[in-house]
Amino acid sequence: MTKGGPYMAQQQATKLRKASLIEMLGFGFVGIGSNIPFVFMGSYLSFFYTDIFGLAPAIASGLMLASKIVDAIIDPFIGVVADRVNTKFGRYRPFLIVMAPFWGVCIWAVFSTPALDPTLKVIYACAAYILYVIISSFVIIPANSLASIITEVPKQRSTVQAIRQGCAVIPQLMSAFALPLVELCGGGQQGWSNYGIIMGAAVCLCYWAVAWTARTYDTPQLAQIEAVEASKEEGVSHKKKETFGDIVRSTIDTFKNRELLLLSGIFFASLASTGLSGAINMYYFTYVLGHQEWIVATTAFGVVTALLGPVLTPIVTNLWGKRRSMMIFAAAAIVPNLLVVFIPNPSVTILTLFISIANLFNGVVGTLMWAMIPDVVDWGEYNTGVRANGLAQAAVQLMNQFGQALGQALPVAVIGALGYVANQAQTPVVNGAIVALRWIAPCVLMLLVIVFTKMYRLTDERSLAISEELRHRHEAAETELAGTGIDE
Repeated sequence: MTKGGPYMAQQQATKLRKASLIEMLGFGFVGIGSNIPFVFMGSYLSFFYTDIFGLAPAIASGLMLASKIVDAIIDPFIGVVADRVNTKFGRYRPFLIVMAPFWGVCIWAVFSTPALDPTLKVIYACAAYILYVIISSFVIIPANSLASIITEVPKQRSTVQAIRQGCAVIPQLMSAFALPLVELCGGGQQGWSNYGIIMGAAVCLCYWAVAWTARTYDTPQLAQIEAVEASKEEGVSHKKKETFGDIVRSTIDTFKNRELLLLSGIFFASLASTGLSGAINMYYFTYVLGHQEWIVATTAFGVVTALLGPVLTPIVTNLWGKRRSMMIFAAAAIVPNLLVVFIPNPSVTILTLFISIANLFNGVVGTLMWAMIPDVVDWGEYNTGVRANGLAQAAVQLMNQFGQALGQALPVAVIGALGYVANQAQTPVVNGAIVALRWIAPCVLMLLVIVFTKMYRLTDERSLAISEELRHRHEAAETELAGTGIDE
């Protein structure tokens, strides 16, 4: 390990590839494109299904959870395929170019309410949402995989993800002002559908922008270098065609990566916590407080402080490293939620203040999670010789989706079981459950984030040493590849 600590070592790592400002800003469009539907659905999909589309709460929650069974099957497959594709457009960019338009259409379909009888409406909702889930994975997993190749410097990975999370302020603003925008788009069912068209078009354009800026580092040559390195680790020729058994073994090896499994757990707990808060928000302001109009103010201010989270992340990372910073800010995010529980009839000012503070801390946690993915990918390559970038992203994405699904489905299922009736005053039992789901349950889930992070062993210093070792291996692979005269 380099003497002088992680920060001195960081400056000595001159051979590691660093991302340019244009490349980092281009990757930032992933934060916009992925979060336009993610944030909006996290905040409004449950409410849309029960109060606009007309689904029963049990059906809505069941659909969200059932879709994750599809995710569990399809995401590892997409990760395996993405790790093995090599075209003149690179490894991951073809997925973004081809599949982004289809994802945009799916977003519109989810928020459209066709004039069908109740049974057919249920079938339509299930088909539209499950198709959305499948197509989104074909875009998100390859796009997120770019984070592990844009830079090899562990500290800069925090900056890359800070830019990505900073760009996510745009979708959060869209979500904050969603209800007025839906009204502007026509209101009612038609307004939600029209707003879905706008979101779908924006998502497509964002991922095309990502594909264009990634052309400098997502290249065919990169895949060749990684193939040579993997073959040397396994003691075979890089010209040997990979068999199905080889794919299965590399997949099993990836899921033996302890740090990847822990990081997946962190993603699940964190996304379940924020997803739960967002999904129950409409019910809390509408039925408990009777002030649905407060959502715009509280959410808008929360977006501003959430933007400060990514700005703060590189600073705290330099002070404490990613692992320690994660535990500190996960613990800090619990405090505002607990305080609200002990305030009877909180005012809009109090709610805005505490939600804004929580969003600031959650913004740091969210940025750190994404910055840790390339580190666990490096760790897996360091131990096995195989860079299972796409498969690792698939594992994280799966837990990400499960966390969001739990956050969306749990509140709807609970209040539905307790007697929730849409567009009517709720019983004290239902309102009490809404309060507990909004403020207490997210704290429990954030405690899990702290536990998983405590068990996580990859410090920044250790990650830097691994990156330097991998750079030496890549250089040796480049030399061997050049000696063979292979250029395609």
